[in-house]
Amino acid sequence: MKKTVLVFSCEPGGAEVLIPVVRLLAQTGSYRVIVLAYGLGLERFRNKGTACREIEPIERNDPALFQRYKPDLVITSATSLPERDMSEKYLWQTARQHAVKTLAFIDQWQNYAVRFSGPSEGERLAYLPDYINCIDELGRKEMIAEGFRDQGLLTLGHPYLSGVPALYAGIKSEMAANFQAADDCRNTLLFVSEPIKEHFAGSRGYDQYQSLDLLLSNVLAFRKSAKVIIKLHPKDDLANYQQVAGRYKALDIRFIRNELSSLECLALTELVFGMSSIMLIEAFILGKTVVSIQPHLIVDDPLLLSRHNMVARIKDYAAFDPFGFISEVHEGLQVHFDGDNFIRFLAADF
Repeated sequence: MKKTVLVFSCEPGGAEVLIPVVRLLAQTGSYRVIVLAYGLGLERFRNKGTACREIEPIERNDPALFQRYKPDLVITSATSLPERDMSEKYLWQTARQHAVKTLAFIDQWQNYAVRFSGPSEGERLAYLPDYINCIDELGRKEMIAEGFRDQGLLTLGHPYLSGVPALYAGIKSEMAANFQAADDCRNTLLFVSEPIKEHFAGSRGYDQYQSLDLLLSNVLAFRKSAKVIIKLHPKDDLANYQQVAGRYKALDIRFIRNELSSLECLALTELVFGMSSIMLIEAFILGKTVVSIQPHLIVDDPLLLSRHNMVARIKDYAAFDPFGFISEVHEGLQVHFDGDNFIRFLAADF
């Protein structure tokens, strides 16, 4: 008899990291996989062809999903900020009440404690699943340093990032005949947005609009002929970005929302700027030149790459040549998802 696995995420990044897991589980033929989602997570699952069922946000101590589906295992993302959504955390909590094991996949090497804490000051690490995939040894060390117990931390790799090079190769080949020539690509840079102001207010010391403004002012000063592509986050407000771009009418600035995927955007340039988005890690893995713009950062660097000096970080509002950065040696990041090891783990522990 097949075991039932509930899979859940309500965030696009969370859905992205779980989609390869869902496909792998389905391929084994040993599991009945039921994917639950809402919001941007639902949209991402469906856009990527993953069948899923729409649900409402999960409430504390609500047994409905367990009574209806009777799962043997719950697999979730661990991506939601507690001030905005507690569904992942309530799901882990309720699963424990029903003696159902849980496994959570983080999508990035950042905000470890926040992912497993409640919104109140006394709820730090108050919501823990049975197992957490911390990606690699670097993630394990950083999580232990933040107060996590080693027991229950798994280093299974990153299901999404593991497949990025192969996906990108296909996209690059398809786009080659339809988009820019190599010379145009070298005169193009990409800015990767994320909702810093909306999610973190002033706690980081900067926001996405200040970072973009700093970049555009230096593009104008050093190479006004350059093309600037701005990849918006699904939660971004285009109007706010247009206000910033409106101050630089001499520049060729183009906004991309859902017209192109992250990898299609990365195929347009070899030079990628941003703050702490996972797209910067995608770009790094693909051999792009990556620069993190975090002026006057007042907390620990949230981007793994600049935190460990793998890429350059702009730390203040000084002038810089956006085209003057040299690509770093792209080593030290282990993202390979060992699917066989994952299936063996499930067979042994569930």
